[in-house]
Amino acid sequence: MRGGTDRVLVTGGHALADGIARGLAATGAQVALVGGTPSAGWTPAAVIDCAFSSEDEVADAVAAAETALGGLDQVVHAWIHPRLLGERAFADVTTDEWAEVCEGSLEAAWWLARHLSAPLQRSGGGSVVFCIPSIALTGAAGYSLLATVAEGVRVLAKGCGRQWASLGVTANTVATAPHLWVGPEVGDRLTKAFSLSVPAFRATGEADDDLAPLVAALATPGTHFLTAATLVADGGVWMGL
Repeated sequence: MRGGTDRVLVTGGHALADGIARGLAATGAQVALVGGTPSAGWTPAAVIDCAFSSEDEVADAVAAAETALGGLDQVVHAWIHPRLLGERAFADVTTDEWAEVCEGSLEAAWWLARHLSAPLQRSGGGSVVFCIPSIALTGAAGYSLLATVAEGVRVLAKGCGRQWASLGVTANTVATAPHLWVGPEVGDRLTKAFSLSVPAFRATGEADDDLAPLVAALATPGTHFLTAATLVADGGVWMGL
């Protein structure tokens, strides 16, 4: 039975990953930040360099986090190739760019997943949370690469959830508002493109105050029967699921 987010590995080098990691640390969790640099005002239990350029590098990062924290209770994957966060016309993408940016991001999630079940089982079970932008569910002009990768990660999470449930490990996806990935100006434009109404909460959320508590809840005993699910945490903008 899981006891909560005591020892958490968070991947990612952008504001969303940092905010979730910072929010989890504020609850008392020991956080290892992988592939990112913490913002001012908080200090992770461990900071581990990782460019997600090979499976060996990812495996070493997971092992380093497990050692630094004394085990893993939860893993939050929010890393994507930074070039996915810029606007790009799909027709202009070269084969090499697709391989580096899109396939590279999907490989990173796959490599990470391959090395998670063992350390989580050693901790008695645990939670894996894949974070994606909600445009995976809607599509977005100029951001089709980001949407494609996000949907691929979501499908991977569903497969992990199906395979790991009998091992006591859950895997779920949290889809967030676009602004947490691409910034407020672009995020607002993308949100207006697929929604005709304002968010139900009149706000689309912040990583530390709004998303981190949800992520933490996914590692508690009360959510042990939830797996392979997609939770849309955008303040009530996209209601298609």
